[in-house]
Amino acid sequence: MKHISYLFLITVLFTACSHKPTPHLKAISYGDYKPSDFSELPGWEDEDFMKSFEIYLKTCEKTQAKALYQESCLKAKSLTLNDENEARRFFEKNFSPFKALSKKSLATGYYEPLLHGSLEQSSDFPYPLYGVPSDLLRIELSKAYKAKLSKPLRGRLVNGRVKPYFTRAQIDDNALGELNPICYVSDKVDLFFLQVQGSGRVELTDGSILYMGYGDQNGYPYVSIGKEMIKRGLLTKEEVSLESIRAYLNAHVEQRDEILHANPSYIFFEPRSHSASGSLGIILESQRSVAVDKKNIPLGMPLYVSTNDPLSEEAFEKMMFAHDTGGAIKGESRIDIFYGAGKIARQKAGQMQNPLELWMLVPNDYLAKSK
Repeated sequence: MKHISYLFLITVLFTACSHKPTPHLKAISYGDYKPSDFSELPGWEDEDFMKSFEIYLKTCEKTQAKALYQESCLKAKSLTLNDENEARRFFEKNFSPFKALSKKSLATGYYEPLLHGSLEQSSDFPYPLYGVPSDLLRIELSKAYKAKLSKPLRGRLVNGRVKPYFTRAQIDDNALGELNPICYVSDKVDLFFLQVQGSGRVELTDGSILYMGYGDQNGYPYVSIGKEMIKRGLLTKEEVSLESIRAYLNAHVEQRDEILHANPSYIFFEPRSHSASGSLGIILESQRSVAVDKKNIPLGMPLYVSTNDPLSEEAFEKMMFAHDTGGAIKGESRIDIFYGAGKIARQKAGQMQNPLELWMLVPNDYLAKSK
């Protein structure tokens, strides 16, 4: 992929954040937080600390080189823990909770879809699943401007000038021309939701599995087709879920493309050697890994989340980890919970739309240095 560095871009870059970051955390987060205490975390005493410690060790494989996590990762790797109490002491001794103060909080969910596909295009498998195009430009910014930008900058060179990359509608209309897809799939709606989820599996006709992971994006902001369908009076706010959207699109094929094209954002994929992995590059853990807005929550950060299960509505309170990012995830109190694969995972991901309380568990050694 080609990369272009620009110091100045159009005036949209001068749109500033609406609030000041928390002083101790301003180097890692633009969010608004207040110091808290572990005694304030609901259900903390019921946490599976050994499991959380295991996940933190795995997370450290990708984060230990960062100053934010270096010392806590070294401490974790030096320990051999025997029980829950020792694991609990590790977190309470080495981290401090900071509660997100945003009044707009939301937890949604995502899962690992399974599509059916073929390496050859046919009437049974007509829809191309694309890798990253060679002409897609990633426009890199200096940090001063990058923090103020709400969407990735992508483009293409046309007669020596940078122009916006193709929209979803243009790509569906064969704008990518001779680009060879990774494979072809049987269902256009499933392909759309694969892009929404960001990773998944494709079962080929010979029974083999292709694992797909996020490769890049065409540079357009994500637009919720659920909200678009509410605006058009096709579904009510109470009716909208992944399952209801899927059912409507399948029942009204004549409206399908127009609705899908309301979201100009398009995701390109890369083949992977294993099941779903997030932006951090590690395999996602069901109901432990979350996608976050990395401007507000750094990748690799341990979190504590209090919300409700989307099916049972019982309390859902546990430690989670910032392993992924998502185009629709914006703000310090906004997360997307990974629910794994399978029917129940799809149901939970499709119905999860709950408010939450969120705490970042920030390494104490970093806090000591930032004062």
